[in-house]
Amino acid sequence: MRTDREISRRMREMLTQDKTVIKDGFISAMKGDLGKLLDAYFALSSPICVSIEQGESGTDFDVAITFAASDIRRFDTTMDVKRY
Repeated sequence: MRTDREISRRMREMLTQDKTVIKDGFISAMKGDLGKLLDAYFALSSPICVSIEQGESGTDFDVAITFAASDIRRFDTTMDVKRY
């Protein structure tokens, strides 16, 4: 990635965080909670990345959560039980 694009992206990220008053503690707590939840469904193989940006309207937020998984956990639910 070109240096000027990386600087632009980082500046945009910092400005978004300043505007939305998102603190590092919030992101850390969110990643911790998501990690517990996602680990129940997937074998995580990468850290969870969270991106929060203010939407174009200015009244909503675009939230992106990305991670890589090496496997999907298998388990049965009550919906999987055959009913007679």
